[in-house]
Amino acid sequence: MKFLTASLRMVMGIIEIKNLVKRFGKVIAVDNASASFGKGISIITGPNGAGKSTLLRCIDGLYKPNSGKVQVDGADPYMDESSRRTMSLLTDNYALYDNLTVMQNLEFFGRLYKIPRQEITRRATRLLRSLDAAQFSEAKVYTLSRGTKQKVAFCRALLCNPRILLLDEPTAFLDPKASTEVRKLIEGMASEGRTIIFVTQKVDEIPRFNARLIFLKNGRIVKDTTTYAFYRSMANGAIVEVRLASPIGGKVASSTPGFIRGNSPNPTSISVKIHSYRDINRAVAHLLKSGAYIVGIDYTESVVEKFS
Repeated sequence: MKFLTASLRMVMGIIEIKNLVKRFGKVIAVDNASASFGKGISIITGPNGAGKSTLLRCIDGLYKPNSGKVQVDGADPYMDESSRRTMSLLTDNYALYDNLTVMQNLEFFGRLYKIPRQEITRRATRLLRSLDAAQFSEAKVYTLSRGTKQKVAFCRALLCNPRILLLDEPTAFLDPKASTEVRKLIEGMASEGRTIIFVTQKVDEIPRFNARLIFLKNGRIVKDTTTYAFYRSMANGAIVEVRLASPIGGKVASSTPGFIRGNSPNPTSISVKIHSYRDINRAVAHLLKSGAYIVGIDYTESVVEKFS
């Protein structure tokens, strides 16, 4: 029987949502969504108001669905508290107590998970150090910057060593170095066989992961793909902006493969149209050969909004 149950979970996935509907008054936040989540990283994206955060809260058991179902390891997280013991949710509002210090916050949440005090201190110290935030351990939360609060909130989410991690904009307000560390932690946990679902609207965040990618629009799942497949398809006909450290000559710019426009007669950025990622390489190779110094390549419009 135990073998059969384990086999069924492998087929079903660790998290199952089926025909999920969540309303707030007349507003339908999640509309008949169905998906299965197993081990590894899943990214949920979409425009503002698409229902991304609401979906995470339904999975975590904070919201009761109006219809449909959510199951975590075969149990309803809203009704069964035990199904939430292996989950942790990072919300978009930090969920910290302003008048407590950073360490007091982490000790408080650690005790809720019944973690021994010495173990709380050990884990909290290690997590804070990993995000270069240990120097704030005795500072009260209200004195911290938004980025530092985000680091502490991320540490809080990891404190219970969750098997399932739900993240709402985990790199919001973080500097590039801290964002890189958070991504490393996420990838490390995924490699250990954990289930990680996170919401992001950062276009540059999505291709940094080899992950499943789900698009939400008006509460509905409108596309379920992978980061690689999506960006490969979006490259056909996309426009990218190449940012330069210093101006280049107009002739160099206009002779760049795929050139559309520059921001001046001697531009510091140019827009090129691509049909595959090879086209980006060709444009970059031309600019480098001409003596240009490239500082970044960006989409000129949000691919998330374009899709939506």
